[in-house]
Amino acid sequence: MQETSNLADLDRRLRRVTLQSRVQMGLLAVLMAVGLAAFVTDEPRSLRVSELVVVDPDGVERVRIGGDLPDAVVDGRRLVRGEKAAGVILYDGAGRERSGYATFEPSGNVLLTLDNRQSQQNALFVAGPDNAAALRLWQGRDAIDLRTDEAGTRMTLVEDGLVRHQTPVTPIPPEACEAYRGAVPTLGRDVALRECNGRFTAENCDRCLTP
Repeated sequence: MQETSNLADLDRRLRRVTLQSRVQMGLLAVLMAVGLAAFVTDEPRSLRVSELVVVDPDGVERVRIGGDLPDAVVDGRRLVRGEKAAGVILYDGAGRERSGYATFEPSGNVLLTLDNRQSQQNALFVAGPDNAAALRLWQGRDAIDLRTDEAGTRMTLVEDGLVRHQTPVTPIPPEACEAYRGAVPTLGRDVALRECNGRFTAENCDRCLTP
């Protein structure tokens, strides 16, 4: 009789333990489901990375966002940017750099560029660290340039690398003139004059480089 009572008591305990285990497993499953749903549906409030690269279905890099952008590579040649750049680079289906929106240090310039398939710029929009800004569109050696800087505000038309028209005609700032003069001993007067005449009128450039 005592043995039968003990067996009945043991059976009740086993049923109770089994029931408790099932309840606990059920609660755990509910908590896991709730936690997973929250993880999937909630948008992250912040994502902190040093670089983000987006590729297309073929694995070609199409967008790069970075705090230290690499130099461009064209036909296997590295084109040095000259400064540290941070921002966004867009690439075409062949992986060629076609556009960039970036800040540069230590100059403090911010610029937007649009390039052709040879990675040559055709459009440039730049703002300096102070008040200067420029918009330049060009094809080969022909260009139209809208600029405002220490020399004033002007529109310049360039044909075959030389200024053909400028409105209004803008004097060359003294520091720019000194830079062109300083290039004469190493590059020669003709090269310095051509570089000057890419931004200013021939008359002003000749006056600047004439001793």
